[in-house]
Amino acid sequence: MRLPNADSVYRLIRKLDKQNDISLKEADWIYSLLSPSMLRTKLNPRSVRANCELMNALVDWFNIVAQKIEQGHRGNFIFTITFNRQRYIDELTLPARKAIKKYGVSEDLYDVIVIDEKLYSVLPYKHVFREIKYRENLKSIYKIETTRAGLYRYPIKVGHLTYTIGELINDQLAPVVTIPLTNSPDGALYREVFKVATGARDITQDPYFGKKEIELFTLAAFIKNKGISCVATINAENHFVVFVEKGQIHIAKEAMNIPFDKIVENATRENVIDKNMAKTLLNSEYIAGFPMIDFINTSVKYIDSVVQTKLEWQSTRKMVEDEPGWVEETR
Repeated sequence: MRLPNADSVYRLIRKLDKQNDISLKEADWIYSLLSPSMLRTKLNPRSVRANCELMNALVDWFNIVAQKIEQGHRGNFIFTITFNRQRYIDELTLPARKAIKKYGVSEDLYDVIVIDEKLYSVLPYKHVFREIKYRENLKSIYKIETTRAGLYRYPIKVGHLTYTIGELINDQLAPVVTIPLTNSPDGALYREVFKVATGARDITQDPYFGKKEIELFTLAAFIKNKGISCVATINAENHFVVFVEKGQIHIAKEAMNIPFDKIVENATRENVIDKNMAKTLLNSEYIAGFPMIDFINTSVKYIDSVVQTKLEWQSTRKMVEDEPGWVEETR
Protein backbone atom coordinates (compact mmCIF):
# COMPACT_ATOMS: atom_id res chain seq x y z
CA MET A 1 0.00 0.00 0.00
CA ARG A 2 1.47 3.36 -1.03
CA LEU A 3 1.59 6.25 1.37
CA PRO A 4 -0.85 9.03 0.50
CA ASN A 5 1.40 11.40 -1.44
CA ALA A 6 1.07 13.71 -4.43
CA ASP A 7 3.86 12.06 -6.46
CA SER A 8 1.99 8.75 -6.61
CA VAL A 9 -1.20 10.53 -7.75
CA TYR A 10 0.69 12.37 -10.50
CA ARG A 11 2.25 9.09 -11.67
CA LEU A 12 -1.28 7.68 -12.11
CA ILE A 13 -2.38 10.88 -13.89
CA ARG A 14 0.39 10.33 -16.44
CA LYS A 15 -0.60 6.67 -16.80
CA LEU A 16 -4.28 7.51 -17.33
CA ASP A 17 -3.34 10.19 -19.82
CA LYS A 18 -1.26 7.77 -21.93
CA GLN A 19 -3.10 4.45 -21.47
CA ASN A 20 -6.69 5.68 -20.91
CA ASP A 21 -7.02 3.54 -17.76
CA ILE A 22 -5.34 2.33 -14.59
CA SER A 23 -5.45 -0.99 -12.76
CA LEU A 24 -8.20 -1.92 -10.31
CA LYS A 25 -5.66 -1.90 -7.48
CA GLU A 26 -4.60 1.61 -8.40
CA ALA A 27 -8.22 2.76 -8.59
CA ASP A 28 -8.86 1.30 -5.14
CA TRP A 29 -5.85 3.20 -3.83
CA ILE A 30 -7.05 6.53 -5.21
CA TYR A 31 -10.51 5.89 -3.76
CA SER A 32 -8.97 5.08 -0.37
CA LEU A 33 -7.57 8.62 -0.27
CA LEU A 34 -11.15 9.86 0.11
CA SER A 35 -11.70 8.00 3.40
CA PRO A 36 -13.30 9.77 6.40
CA SER A 37 -9.96 9.93 8.24
CA MET A 38 -8.29 11.58 5.23
CA LEU A 39 -11.16 14.07 4.95
CA ARG A 40 -10.62 15.05 8.59
CA THR A 41 -6.87 15.53 8.20
CA LYS A 42 -4.84 15.59 4.97
CA LEU A 43 -7.75 16.66 2.74
CA ASN A 44 -9.11 19.19 5.24
CA PRO A 45 -7.76 22.69 4.45
CA ARG A 46 -8.46 23.74 8.04
CA SER A 47 -6.54 20.89 9.62
CA VAL A 48 -2.98 21.37 10.87
CA ARG A 49 -2.24 18.08 9.10
CA ALA A 50 -3.56 19.26 5.74
CA ASN A 51 -1.53 18.20 2.71
CA CYS A 52 -2.00 20.89 0.07
CA GLU A 53 0.15 19.09 -2.51
CA LEU A 54 -2.02 15.98 -2.22
CA MET A 55 -5.22 18.04 -2.48
CA ASN A 56 -3.93 19.76 -5.63
CA ALA A 57 -2.91 16.41 -7.10
CA LEU A 58 -6.41 15.02 -6.52
CA VAL A 59 -7.94 18.09 -8.15
CA ASP A 60 -5.79 17.34 -11.21
CA TRP A 61 -6.73 13.66 -11.02
CA PHE A 62 -10.47 14.28 -11.11
CA ASN A 63 -10.02 16.82 -13.89
CA ILE A 64 -8.33 14.26 -16.14
CA VAL A 65 -10.95 11.65 -15.15
CA ALA A 66 -13.59 14.11 -16.35
CA GLN A 67 -11.72 14.60 -19.63
CA LYS A 68 -11.46 10.85 -20.25
CA ILE A 69 -15.17 10.34 -19.61
CA GLU A 70 -16.04 13.21 -21.96
CA GLN A 71 -13.83 11.58 -24.62
CA GLY A 72 -15.86 8.37 -24.27
CA HIS A 73 -13.38 6.29 -22.28
CA ARG A 74 -14.57 3.90 -19.58
CA GLY A 75 -12.51 1.73 -17.26
CA ASN A 76 -11.25 1.17 -13.75
CA PHE A 77 -10.63 4.91 -13.30
CA ILE A 78 -14.43 5.29 -12.98
CA PHE A 79 -14.18 3.50 -9.61
CA THR A 80 -12.27 6.48 -8.15
CA ILE A 81 -15.35 8.72 -8.36
CA THR A 82 -17.54 9.16 -5.32
CA PHE A 83 -21.02 10.67 -5.14
CA ASN A 84 -20.35 11.66 -1.53
CA ARG A 85 -21.23 15.35 -1.28
CA GLN A 86 -19.38 15.84 2.02
CA ARG A 87 -17.55 19.09 2.50
CA TYR A 88 -14.11 19.31 0.81
CA ILE A 89 -14.62 16.09 -1.15
CA ASP A 90 -17.41 17.77 -3.10
CA GLU A 91 -15.06 20.34 -4.61
CA LEU A 92 -12.35 17.77 -5.38
CA THR A 93 -14.61 15.39 -7.32
CA LEU A 94 -17.06 17.89 -8.88
CA PRO A 95 -15.64 17.83 -12.47
CA ALA A 96 -15.69 14.01 -12.57
CA ARG A 97 -19.22 13.80 -11.12
CA LYS A 98 -20.52 16.30 -13.67
CA ALA A 99 -18.82 14.43 -16.51
CA ILE A 100 -20.09 10.97 -15.59
CA LYS A 101 -23.65 12.28 -15.28
CA LYS A 102 -23.48 14.08 -18.63
CA TYR A 103 -21.28 11.78 -20.74
CA GLY A 104 -21.12 8.47 -18.86
CA VAL A 105 -23.41 5.45 -19.06
CA SER A 106 -26.41 5.12 -16.75
CA GLU A 107 -25.15 1.87 -15.19
CA ASP A 108 -22.16 3.67 -13.67
CA LEU A 109 -24.55 5.89 -11.72
CA TYR A 110 -26.30 3.10 -9.78
CA ASP A 111 -25.53 3.54 -6.09
CA VAL A 112 -28.37 1.46 -4.59
CA ILE A 113 -29.46 -2.00 -5.78
CA VAL A 114 -32.20 -4.01 -4.05
CA ILE A 115 -33.05 -7.60 -5.00
CA ASP A 116 -35.71 -10.08 -3.89
CA GLU A 117 -35.35 -13.44 -2.15
CA LYS A 118 -35.57 -15.45 -5.37
CA LEU A 119 -32.55 -13.75 -6.95
CA TYR A 120 -30.63 -13.61 -3.69
CA SER A 121 -30.98 -17.38 -3.24
CA VAL A 122 -28.88 -18.10 -6.34
CA LEU A 123 -26.18 -15.47 -5.82
CA PRO A 124 -22.61 -16.68 -5.29
CA TYR A 125 -21.76 -13.36 -3.61
CA LYS A 126 -24.48 -13.08 -0.97
CA HIS A 127 -22.02 -11.44 1.44
CA VAL A 128 -22.13 -8.07 -0.35
CA PHE A 129 -25.88 -7.65 0.24
CA ARG A 130 -27.52 -6.67 3.51
CA GLU A 131 -30.77 -8.41 4.49
CA ILE A 132 -33.76 -6.21 5.32
CA LYS A 133 -36.79 -7.83 6.90
CA TYR A 134 -39.76 -5.71 7.90
CA ARG A 135 -41.94 -8.43 9.44
CA GLU A 136 -41.12 -11.94 10.54
CA ASN A 137 -43.88 -13.56 8.48
CA LEU A 138 -42.96 -11.70 5.27
CA LYS A 139 -40.14 -12.10 2.79
CA SER A 140 -36.82 -10.28 2.99
CA ILE A 141 -35.23 -7.96 0.48
CA TYR A 142 -31.48 -7.55 0.06
CA LYS A 143 -29.69 -4.28 -0.45
CA ILE A 144 -26.27 -3.04 -1.48
CA GLU A 145 -25.53 0.67 -1.26
CA THR A 146 -22.43 2.73 -1.93
CA THR A 147 -21.37 6.28 -2.73
CA ARG A 148 -18.81 4.91 -5.20
CA ALA A 149 -19.37 5.04 -8.96
CA GLY A 150 -19.40 1.79 -10.91
CA LEU A 151 -21.24 -0.49 -8.46
CA TYR A 152 -22.90 -2.21 -11.43
CA ARG A 153 -19.61 -3.56 -12.80
CA TYR A 154 -17.18 -3.52 -9.88
CA PRO A 155 -15.51 -6.98 -9.67
CA ILE A 156 -16.63 -9.23 -6.80
CA LYS A 157 -14.19 -12.06 -6.10
CA VAL A 158 -15.44 -15.37 -4.71
CA GLY A 159 -12.68 -17.93 -4.51
CA HIS A 160 -10.93 -18.06 -7.88
CA LEU A 161 -13.96 -16.63 -9.72
CA THR A 162 -14.91 -13.01 -10.37
CA TYR A 163 -18.47 -11.72 -10.78
CA THR A 164 -20.25 -8.41 -11.25
CA ILE A 165 -23.77 -7.36 -10.32
CA GLY A 166 -24.15 -6.18 -13.90
CA GLU A 167 -23.81 -9.77 -15.13
CA LEU A 168 -26.76 -10.81 -12.98
CA ILE A 169 -28.92 -7.97 -14.24
CA ASN A 170 -27.91 -8.26 -17.91
CA ASP A 171 -28.28 -12.06 -18.04
CA GLN A 172 -31.53 -12.52 -16.14
CA LEU A 173 -33.38 -9.22 -16.04
CA ALA A 174 -34.71 -6.45 -18.26
CA PRO A 175 -35.75 -2.90 -17.30
CA VAL A 176 -39.49 -2.44 -17.24
CA VAL A 177 -39.82 1.15 -16.02
CA THR A 178 -37.63 4.16 -15.13
CA ILE A 179 -39.13 6.77 -12.82
CA PRO A 180 -37.58 10.16 -11.95
CA LEU A 181 -37.96 10.72 -8.21
CA THR A 182 -38.86 14.40 -8.07
CA ASN A 183 -39.53 14.56 -4.35
CA SER A 184 -39.15 12.57 -1.13
CA PRO A 185 -42.81 11.41 -0.91
CA ASP A 186 -42.50 9.91 -4.41
CA GLY A 187 -39.34 8.06 -3.39
CA ALA A 188 -41.01 6.70 -0.27
CA LEU A 189 -44.08 5.56 -2.24
CA TYR A 190 -42.10 3.69 -4.91
CA ARG A 191 -40.00 1.97 -2.26
CA GLU A 192 -43.19 0.74 -0.56
CA VAL A 193 -44.59 -0.41 -3.91
CA PHE A 194 -41.42 -2.39 -4.59
CA LYS A 195 -41.70 -4.05 -1.18
CA VAL A 196 -45.23 -5.18 -2.04
CA ALA A 197 -44.05 -6.61 -5.38
CA THR A 198 -41.32 -8.63 -3.63
CA GLY A 199 -43.56 -9.85 -0.79
CA ALA A 200 -41.69 -7.83 1.83
CA ARG A 201 -44.75 -5.73 2.69
CA ASP A 202 -48.44 -6.41 3.11
CA ILE A 203 -51.07 -4.07 1.76
CA THR A 204 -52.97 -2.69 4.72
CA GLN A 205 -56.33 -0.99 5.02
CA ASP A 206 -55.00 2.54 5.60
CA PRO A 207 -57.56 5.31 6.24
CA TYR A 208 -56.83 7.30 3.05
CA PHE A 209 -55.84 6.27 -0.48
CA GLY A 210 -55.56 8.17 -3.77
CA LYS A 211 -55.47 7.08 -7.40
CA LYS A 212 -51.67 6.95 -7.69
CA GLU A 213 -51.21 4.75 -4.63
CA ILE A 214 -54.06 2.41 -5.56
CA GLU A 215 -52.85 2.00 -9.16
CA LEU A 216 -49.25 1.28 -8.14
CA PHE A 217 -50.10 -1.09 -5.29
CA THR A 218 -52.50 -3.00 -7.57
CA LEU A 219 -49.78 -3.55 -10.17
CA ALA A 220 -47.30 -4.53 -7.44
CA ALA A 221 -49.77 -7.06 -6.02
CA PHE A 222 -50.14 -8.57 -9.51
CA ILE A 223 -46.34 -8.90 -9.86
CA LYS A 224 -46.19 -10.61 -6.47
CA ASN A 225 -49.11 -12.90 -7.32
CA LYS A 226 -47.39 -14.05 -10.54
CA GLY A 227 -44.12 -14.71 -8.70
CA ILE A 228 -42.18 -12.41 -11.02
CA SER A 229 -38.73 -11.70 -9.62
CA CYS A 230 -37.72 -8.04 -9.58
CA VAL A 231 -34.86 -5.69 -8.78
CA ALA A 232 -34.90 -1.97 -8.02
CA THR A 233 -32.02 0.43 -8.50
CA ILE A 234 -31.59 4.08 -7.66
CA ASN A 235 -28.88 6.10 -9.37
CA ALA A 236 -27.00 9.28 -8.57
CA GLU A 237 -29.48 11.30 -10.61
CA ASN A 238 -32.32 10.02 -8.43
CA HIS A 239 -33.91 7.75 -11.01
CA PHE A 240 -35.75 4.67 -9.75
CA VAL A 241 -35.33 1.79 -12.23
CA VAL A 242 -37.24 -1.49 -11.90
CA PHE A 243 -36.07 -4.69 -13.61
CA VAL A 244 -38.03 -7.94 -13.92
CA GLU A 245 -37.16 -11.42 -15.17
CA LYS A 246 -36.60 -11.45 -18.93
CA GLY A 247 -38.87 -14.46 -19.35
CA GLN A 248 -41.71 -12.64 -17.59
CA ILE A 249 -41.30 -9.10 -18.88
CA HIS A 250 -44.06 -9.54 -21.47
CA ILE A 251 -46.50 -10.33 -18.65
CA ALA A 252 -45.44 -7.27 -16.65
CA LYS A 253 -45.67 -4.98 -19.67
CA GLU A 254 -49.11 -6.26 -20.68
CA ALA A 255 -50.32 -5.63 -17.12
CA MET A 256 -48.91 -2.11 -17.17
CA ASN A 257 -50.68 -1.43 -20.48
CA ILE A 258 -54.15 -2.07 -19.05
CA PRO A 259 -55.84 1.34 -18.58
CA PHE A 260 -56.61 2.02 -14.93
CA ASP A 261 -60.14 3.14 -15.78
CA LYS A 262 -60.81 -0.39 -17.09
CA ILE A 263 -59.62 -1.82 -13.76
CA VAL A 264 -61.90 0.60 -11.89
CA GLU A 265 -64.78 -0.26 -14.21
CA ASN A 266 -64.33 -3.96 -13.41
CA ALA A 267 -64.27 -3.25 -9.67
CA THR A 268 -67.53 -1.34 -10.05
CA ARG A 269 -69.07 -4.16 -12.03
CA GLU A 270 -68.02 -6.60 -9.29
CA ASN A 271 -69.66 -4.36 -6.64
CA VAL A 272 -66.36 -3.70 -4.84
CA ILE A 273 -66.91 0.05 -5.20
CA ASP A 274 -69.91 2.07 -6.35
CA LYS A 275 -70.05 4.51 -9.28
CA ASN A 276 -69.61 7.57 -7.08
CA MET A 277 -66.46 6.16 -5.50
CA ALA A 278 -65.17 5.16 -8.95
CA LYS A 279 -65.68 8.71 -10.21
CA THR A 280 -63.94 10.15 -7.17
CA LEU A 281 -61.04 7.74 -7.63
CA LEU A 282 -60.56 8.53 -11.33
CA ASN A 283 -60.60 12.25 -10.47
CA SER A 284 -57.42 11.56 -8.44
CA GLU A 285 -59.06 12.50 -5.16
CA TYR A 286 -58.17 10.83 -1.88
CA ILE A 287 -60.87 8.54 -0.54
CA ALA A 288 -61.55 7.84 3.11
CA GLY A 289 -62.42 4.23 3.84
CA PHE A 290 -61.51 2.94 0.38
CA PRO A 291 -61.83 -0.90 0.32
CA MET A 292 -58.19 -1.32 -0.68
CA ILE A 293 -57.74 -5.02 0.01
CA ASP A 294 -60.96 -6.09 -1.73
CA PHE A 295 -60.22 -3.78 -4.64
CA ILE A 296 -56.73 -5.20 -5.13
CA ASN A 297 -57.79 -8.83 -4.80
CA THR A 298 -60.52 -8.33 -7.39
CA SER A 299 -58.27 -6.29 -9.68
CA VAL A 300 -55.39 -8.79 -9.61
CA LYS A 301 -57.79 -11.48 -10.89
CA TYR A 302 -59.05 -9.12 -13.59
CA ILE A 303 -55.54 -8.13 -14.71
CA ASP A 304 -54.50 -11.79 -14.84
CA SER A 305 -57.51 -12.65 -17.00
CA VAL A 306 -56.87 -9.75 -19.41
CA VAL A 307 -53.16 -10.54 -19.69
CA GLN A 308 -53.75 -14.26 -20.28
CA THR A 309 -56.36 -13.51 -22.96
CA LYS A 310 -53.99 -11.08 -24.69
CA LEU A 311 -51.04 -13.51 -24.59
CA GLU A 312 -53.17 -16.39 -25.88
CA TRP A 313 -54.39 -14.19 -28.74
CA GLN A 314 -50.81 -13.19 -29.59
CA SER A 315 -49.69 -16.83 -29.52
CA THR A 316 -52.57 -17.96 -31.76
CA ARG A 317 -51.93 -15.14 -34.20
CA LYS A 318 -48.25 -16.04 -34.43
CA MET A 319 -49.06 -19.70 -35.05
CA VAL A 320 -51.47 -18.76 -37.84
CA GLU A 321 -49.03 -16.31 -39.42
CA ASP A 322 -46.26 -18.93 -39.34
CA GLU A 323 -48.37 -21.45 -41.26
CA PRO A 324 -47.23 -21.91 -44.92
CA GLY A 325 -49.51 -20.18 -47.37
CA TRP A 326 -51.26 -18.01 -44.77
CA VAL A 327 -50.16 -14.78 -46.38
CA GLU A 328 -51.35 -15.90 -49.84
CA GLU A 329 -54.73 -16.99 -48.49
CA THR A 330 -55.38 -13.60 -46.89
CA ARG A 331 -54.58 -11.59 -50.01
